[in-house]
Amino acid sequence: MSISFILRMIAGAVSGNSNSARPESINGEVERARRRAMKRINRAKVRAQDELGELDRVRITLMSGDMKKFTSLFSQLKNVDFHDCDTLAGLEHFNKERKNWREMEKLSAKAMSVVTLAGAVDAVGFGAGVLDQYAKVPEIKGLDIKADGTEDVNALKDMSARLQEFQKEVKDMCIRMQAVRHEARKTEDALLDLSDYFEDGIEDIKSIQSDAGNDWTKYTPAQKILIGRTAQIARLIRALSEVRFLNDDATLRPEIHESIEAAEELLDELGA
Repeated sequence: MSISFILRMIAGAVSGNSNSARPESINGEVERARRRAMKRINRAKVRAQDELGELDRVRITLMSGDMKKFTSLFSQLKNVDFHDCDTLAGLEHFNKERKNWREMEKLSAKAMSVVTLAGAVDAVGFGAGVLDQYAKVPEIKGLDIKADGTEDVNALKDMSARLQEFQKEVKDMCIRMQAVRHEARKTEDALLDLSDYFEDGIEDIKSIQSDAGNDWTKYTPAQKILIGRTAQIARLIRALSEVRFLNDDATLRPEIHESIEAAEELLDELGA
């Protein structure tokens, strides 16, 4: 029986309807509702974890592959000044220090070590582990049955309130995990689209270095924009490849949300 049916059973018992189910019947239905909730929550969790696993594989592949190539090429450049690319968003802080690029190199090396240790590109639980802690079936206690098999009205009313709260918690939990599944797929799609441009950008940098060397001051405005655009994409890939994708309450980290929006805006600007 559904929870709504159990609530009608309780309402009938509260009103004194002699045809309503007895407390032990209500408890039996409450236990069945708890088991259904457990199955529903587990299905939502597994589906979300599967999508997070796919996202992790994309992130690891990018950080251990193309990001490693990019950081290697970029480290060879001299006198880089992204003020020459002030039309590109997100590069201004790289004029102050190289720390951000060193962080990329570290993330790239970490991703490569994960691949090496695993022997293959496997999910490492950037978000899946959070769901194991989050997706716990809410507690729901049945009625305390008296010796004569009856139950007082206040206890029945309390049971009704607890059931409604249980129903809401289960629903909210499943909606959140469905959202995680959607957010993971959205991030994965953004990373894959960015990676297509990233690959081309890496080839552009190789060509520029081959033709004009490594001194930024000798590059044409068009060459600087090509390098700046590739750096812009690298920054977004790095932001979307942070180890923590979710907060402990299974909500998306604000930094990830902002990076997804920035990636979508850039991809719209770049076109096909």
